[in-house]
Amino acid sequence: MSFLDIFKKKKSKDVAKDRLMMMLAYERANTKVDNLDEMKTELINVVKKYLKVKDINIKTSSNQDIETLEVEIVLQK
Repeated sequence: MSFLDIFKKKKSKDVAKDRLMMMLAYERANTKVDNLDEMKTELINVVKKYLKVKDINIKTSSNQDIETLEVEIVLQK
C-alpha cells in the first residue's frame, strides 16, 4: 500500500466488509450471555439423557475479551 492509495475510492464490497468487521468486533466486546444459567441446565439435561453420568461440572471464566464455558463430565463405569 502506497501513500497515494489513501485517496483512491474504495469498492462498495470493501466498505461493507470493513463495516461488518467493525460491527462484529463491537458486538463481541460488549456481548454478555444473559441466559447462561439456563444454557447450563439444558446442557446437563441433554448429556444425562444420552449418557450414564456420575457427575457434571460446568465452569465459566473470562480472560481479556474471551469468555469460555468448560464442561467436565464424569461417566459411570
